[in-house]
Amino acid sequence: MSTVLFYLLAAVAITGAIVVISTRDVMRLVLGLGAFLLSVAGYYLFYGATFLAIAEIFIYVGGVLVLVVVAIMTVHRSVESEPVLSNRNTFGAAVVALALFGLLVFGLSGVVAPGTASVAGAGIPAVGDMLLGALLPHFEIVGGLLLAGLVAVLAITGGER
Repeated sequence: MSTVLFYLLAAVAITGAIVVISTRDVMRLVLGLGAFLLSVAGYYLFYGATFLAIAEIFIYVGGVLVLVVVAIMTVHRSVESEPVLSNRNTFGAAVVALALFGLLVFGLSGVVAPGTASVAGAGIPAVGDMLLGALLPHFEIVGGLLLAGLVAVLAITGGER
């Protein structure tokens, strides 16, 4: 049963990722991203990391997808009332993505051991104490930066109307 669930989550994740990179319709892109992020949360639940699964759903599925939908609603629209999605830097973006992937693999090659990692740890109360204790200023700063970025996007795109 667990193997079936694993492959089902993998199929949803791969399908969502393919939809994200292959579609031209922005709302389908958001739906594919949502399916991918929900499958990642499913993997967290599958491996017993309940806190990470809930954080994934709240932060990424709830927050980032709403931010993407707001950004879609504010982008420049063409005559057909569809968002203009043109990109002239496809080759450069692919080169940068492959370079960053190479750096990630090189940087983590000695850190992450091959095989499965255990999720056993201090538990949710200890993680909550850490996040609301020593790391709280970090989350406040990130939240302020995200808010400033959203206000900047709205100010820049709203000035054209």
